[in-house]
Amino acid sequence: LLRAEEEEEEEAGPGALLWSWYLRAVLHEQAGEYAEGLSLIDRCIDHTPTAVDFYELKARLLEAGGDVGRAADVVDAGRDLDHQDRYINNLATRLLMRAGREDDARDRIAMFTRHEGDPERNLYDMQCVWYELELADCCRRKGDLGRGLRKYMAVIKHYQDFHDDQFDFHAYCIRKVTLRSYCDLLRFEDDIWGLPLYGRAAEAVIGIHLHLLDNPVVDDREVEPDYSNMTPAERKKAKNIARKKKKKLEQQRKESAEDAKAKDGKNGNSNKKKAKPHVIDEDPEGKELLKLDHLDEARKYATILARHAPRRVSSWAWQYDVSIRRGKYLMALQALFKMRGISPTSHELFSRTVDFAQKLASRPAEQKCSEAAEGVISSEFPDLMSGESLPDFVASAARDVKSDPLSSLPMRTAVAKALVSTGAGSKADAAALILDSKLNTRGVDMETCRAALDFMGTLGSDNKNAMAALVKARFPFSK
Repeated sequence: LLRAEEEEEEEAGPGALLWSWYLRAVLHEQAGEYAEGLSLIDRCIDHTPTAVDFYELKARLLEAGGDVGRAADVVDAGRDLDHQDRYINNLATRLLMRAGREDDARDRIAMFTRHEGDPERNLYDMQCVWYELELADCCRRKGDLGRGLRKYMAVIKHYQDFHDDQFDFHAYCIRKVTLRSYCDLLRFEDDIWGLPLYGRAAEAVIGIHLHLLDNPVVDDREVEPDYSNMTPAERKKAKNIARKKKKKLEQQRKESAEDAKAKDGKNGNSNKKKAKPHVIDEDPEGKELLKLDHLDEARKYATILARHAPRRVSSWAWQYDVSIRRGKYLMALQALFKMRGISPTSHELFSRTVDFAQKLASRPAEQKCSEAAEGVISSEFPDLMSGESLPDFVASAARDVKSDPLSSLPMRTAVAKALVSTGAGSKADAAALILDSKLNTRGVDMETCRAALDFMGTLGSDNKNAMAALVKARFPFSK
């Protein structure tokens, strides 16, 4: 006993207090107390500025607190401490992408790639899905939808390659009698189109195509002016200008393709060993993808997700969005029932149920379905709304949300939007539904707060300022 007491009285090592600070900072992160966690991790860095773990945690706190730019700078500083650490290098690349610093992110990832001038080619050959998804997200946030779409399609191409490669593996497994690996392969291939990363890429592709369908973009350089209201002299001058623009555009495209080929040839000649030739990307900006039939492309991937990821609410949400734009009301109704079977309280289900009711009431006569389909819709759809009219259904949802303090922020935002769009409540009622939660509820992150803040902006500057103050209090580093 005396010996045990003496051991207990021994002083702890010099690192005990340091790692106690670190552990407490992690607990503050889990509790959403980002400012408190940041002050503790700063003390850790002051004590031992060479520990990479401290920079990683500080970056996580800053990102969760709303300042992705500072988070990227901090984790990049931690990366400078150990240039051989692939993990911290990848983390720096990811955060730099999320901060919109694409060139810096490419420089960081290039430190661990084998390439001759273009690291993205090596990453594509290595099927580095996480990098391509982050790059695609970065392009989409910047509004470069063509390039973002190109990168998402590269991820989808990887999974298609996974599927095609299985045929070589079948013969190999049978020849080598590796039946356990063969069974694992079959199970993997059964679920390949429902894997999370494939779903993320496919959903982004659907979202971009539907956005372009609703907001078509026209390239002014390829549109000829209206000659009908011009004099002969003006028409001749305008045609000459249009012809020169078209010729210049074709020349630019030709030069870009030649530069890519020359660059690829130079890189190949600089290698002593004969490397596998890279396939030249003829459409790096995704311009050809932007010319596709947006509704047909969205339908294709929505069908894949509905078939292979049927237990995911988002799969049926996208299926509804595509079906309603195609005028397929029966398929849209089926998607709503599938969503209810998975998550009856989902905000995506509620918002689309309201949308379906509004579109059903306002659709023109030519969008009417067959008599049998109309009978199914009229008999089954009221079940989704509990037999209530649309204003009563929305008002009932508002009462339920108000009585439940843990109703998620996306659900509160969806119900508030429905109150305004259906006339079931006033703008003050809609604003109160969101502001009364004080953001002490579920589903609160930067993305959902931005969506709520955008909606509050439509309800007046006072409501928007009140919401901005709540967001600033919850995410102290947001800008």
